[in-house]
Amino acid sequence: MIKCRATNRTCWPTAFAFTPDGGSIFYVERFTGQIRRFDRSPKRDRVWARISGVAKSGEQGLLGLAVDPDWPNKGWVYLYYTRRKPLENRIVRIRKRGDGSVQTQRLLSLPAEAFHNGGPIHFGPDGMLYAVTGDAGSPSRSQDPNSPSGKVLRMTRTGGVPPGNPFSGSRAFSIGHRNSFGFAFDHKTGALWQTENGPECNDEVNLVREGKNYGWGPASDCPNTNQSGSAPVAPRLTINPVVVVTGAAFCDNCGLGAKTEDGLLFGGFGDRWIRRLRLTANRQGIVSQSFFYRNASGIIAVEAAPDGRIHFSDEHGIYRLTRG
Repeated sequence: MIKCRATNRTCWPTAFAFTPDGGSIFYVERFTGQIRRFDRSPKRDRVWARISGVAKSGEQGLLGLAVDPDWPNKGWVYLYYTRRKPLENRIVRIRKRGDGSVQTQRLLSLPAEAFHNGGPIHFGPDGMLYAVTGDAGSPSRSQDPNSPSGKVLRMTRTGGVPPGNPFSGSRAFSIGHRNSFGFAFDHKTGALWQTENGPECNDEVNLVREGKNYGWGPASDCPNTNQSGSAPVAPRLTINPVVVVTGAAFCDNCGLGAKTEDGLLFGGFGDRWIRRLRLTANRQGIVSQSFFYRNASGIIAVEAAPDGRIHFSDEHGIYRLTRG
């Protein structure tokens, strides 16, 4: 659907999001700092803005993107990226002024390292901005509610701490996470489901509840990766050997058949599969896991368009899943 614009080139679209009417896709190029806009009709792909000073080592880069749900009335695009100097992760929002210039507002600065930077960001059904952060190489941060690392964060559009967060004065929605490249909200219940990378074992799929501890921290290692802190919550699914789980999206009239409807689809960068999960009747657990589609390259982001159709990205472009 969207291909890299040069032969034998990888553009690494690590994140993409649709405008609410589905007419455009905003996406990022991980290493160039470009934020691009693809208009679906007529088809036009162009640079919309650019982030300078993006770090490019390990798991760094331009990592997350969300479009304001009130687009275009509020013309903000939200980004999560690793900055080279000073080395830190940032959540910012940008918009175009009437004269074409770009306005940038920094919402949050986070610790950064070569690996475990996290990066996915989405607006939740409550209108708040959510982000999953990595532990930035220090598992102890994951257990500290006052550290933004190793968390699911919940914040306002301007980066503030919203009413109702479970830890007083903190953006933390949940704690005890290691590193993540994907999460999605259940269209039926509003619950947050998250994919999490294990070390040499135990990639996870978690049903994330506010104020809960998902167990990553100083006492965690293979084979017991969820042993840190008080009352750690076990994952709903573990995958071994690890496949580097990535983006996730729910099927809501996605056109992929009855077996997929209302299920959770998520990617693997290491094994190139998109897997399908069927949930229990109360949507609190998992009934089954199956392999749905295998790509030629590792899966990065997985997103649902406003019309329900499931799209995914690899290092070469963005594609729509269709029923075979």
